[in-house]
Amino acid sequence: MKNKDIILALLLMIFLLGGCSTLSSGDDSNVLIKTDYGTISKEDLYKEVANTERGNELIQRLAYMQILKGKYEVSDEEVKQRMAEIKEQAGGKDNFTTFLQKQGFNNEGELRDYIEQSIYFFKATTEGLDVTDKQIRDYYEQNTGLYIEVRASHILVDDESKAKEISKKLMEGSNFASMAKKQSTDKVSAELGGDLGYFSGQSQELDPTFLASAMKLKKGEMSEPVKTMFGYHIIKVTDRKETPLSEVKDQIKRALLEKDAVPIQEVLTNFNEDIEIEEDIFKEVFKEKEQGHHNNSSED
Repeated sequence: MKNKDIILALLLMIFLLGGCSTLSSGDDSNVLIKTDYGTISKEDLYKEVANTERGNELIQRLAYMQILKGKYEVSDEEVKQRMAEIKEQAGGKDNFTTFLQKQGFNNEGELRDYIEQSIYFFKATTEGLDVTDKQIRDYYEQNTGLYIEVRASHILVDDESKAKEISKKLMEGSNFASMAKKQSTDKVSAELGGDLGYFSGQSQELDPTFLASAMKLKKGEMSEPVKTMFGYHIIKVTDRKETPLSEVKDQIKRALLEKDAVPIQEVLTNFNEDIEIEEDIFKEVFKEKEQGHHNNSSED
């Protein structure tokens, strides 16, 4: 939430906590700010908030979040777990700071608030849905590329006969790194003994045929010559990391539930039945939501 939104939200809360009953009282308790040229009252704030788009959004957010927090429970542990996942995906403290900036968060606290709200939304939109252990296991097995990383080296040459010759020498005991430095036409990796570093089956940077061949190899195994548009590769996997199902079970369950989730707008519109509005001008705020929902339904 931006600073101006925070200020507006605080002012709105001051007004709401003060109660609508003081609007017409005319006493000093209705005055929020005094200047040499006049005052700003709760009534002035009331009119300003109720007649601006951003004010309406904040009113909706306050009402809907109050209902969500009454219907569902989000623990600190759930928020911490999701935060830890994001930090791990960001890749370290410095990268996490960059991530926050790119996503428009001023600090970790703002991200935490966003995570908490998203979990409330998730619980509301997936209520009543279920995912079985079999569905989770099937998803894991069908998407192993998401959970496996390999570190591989390669030797790239222009023709098949040369690739077969090099492959034969390697099978007879020649050193892979030394051969890569001497023979590989990929000069960047050749300087590193053919090392390409770690990559997963979802890599967008590697040739699909090369990638498929590398992902099939076990640690220490070497491929036959593999043809791609770049030439002929001899691939050797030097390390292999597999994330066990137990570590990603919750993530997979969440992903499967999200596929069948009810649109959040539909859920919020249904919450309108739980909202009792005391001031007529605020009724228009939630009426627009209902009309938008009915219009979308008629289009379907």
